[in-house]
Amino acid sequence: MGEHTDLIREISRAIAAIDVLCGLAEIAVYQGYCRPEIVGGRELKILEGRHPVVEKSLPTGFFVPNNAHLGSEEGGLQKQKLSPPSPPDLIILTGPNASGKSCYLRQVGLIQLMAQIGSFVPATSARLSICDRIFTRVGAVDDLATGQSTFMVEMNETANILNHATPKSLVLLDEIGRGTATFDGLSIAWSVAEYLATTIKARTIFATHYHELNELASILGNVANYQVTVKELPDKIIFLHQVQPGGADKSYGIEAGRLAGLPDVVIKRAKQVMRQIEKHSKIAMGLRKGIQKPPANTTNIQQLNIFDDDQE
Repeated sequence: MGEHTDLIREISRAIAAIDVLCGLAEIAVYQGYCRPEIVGGRELKILEGRHPVVEKSLPTGFFVPNNAHLGSEEGGLQKQKLSPPSPPDLIILTGPNASGKSCYLRQVGLIQLMAQIGSFVPATSARLSICDRIFTRVGAVDDLATGQSTFMVEMNETANILNHATPKSLVLLDEIGRGTATFDGLSIAWSVAEYLATTIKARTIFATHYHELNELASILGNVANYQVTVKELPDKIIFLHQVQPGGADKSYGIEAGRLAGLPDVVIKRAKQVMRQIEKHSKIAMGLRKGIQKPPANTTNIQQLNIFDDDQE
């Protein structure tokens, strides 16, 4: 038996590979996957993409597919001058809690990964270039054994992305800057998004509740705003789970709390407090006042100051 060990291992590896390929082929047939087109350059174009796991947990036909288009040919800040306009390198994705932002990020990453291992993908069509790495910063987790808070873990993960991503990378960020003070968190989120779009030029989807980041699209030519849409009714909201162009200006976090079962008195008081905060907040006013567009010949956005000197 011992003299056949190498042969047994070789046969086992072959059987395992056949099993994986048969599994991918079977699910592609029964779930309506498409054959992705692998192209050169930096393009990522998905038509009616779906999350392969989430759609299986829902009744047939309930999952809402969405499109995705990222990656100009070379990446850069001046794409808005081209006709037709090139797809963005960075998408700022806003929208309500529980509306599907995280699902959208994950499905884009999974479709890219499945295509690169040779699988058909859950979409109507897909044109994908090879990416060198898929970077993700999602969820909230701590590492108390080594003394790291959730925020420190988030910063470590973000630092790893910024230090290793390239224009050929796919970066998926689900909330940056949540675990600290609002001003700190917003400033970090803005700076990270700016660095990804202008210095690294990686293809990026940046999901956030900092609606102020929508201003980046008016400054940088390779940034676009997208939102997960909802339908507002007098006493509730309906999540449509559709990703559309445009930036959201509400997160409906209090509504999410109501749906979760927070007492009515808490919800009512939260709305009162929010109205007061919005009335007196200087964040949006400061951004509108302090943002400057770069000169025509400026390609380094790091020269911009988003806050007036007297606000530092």
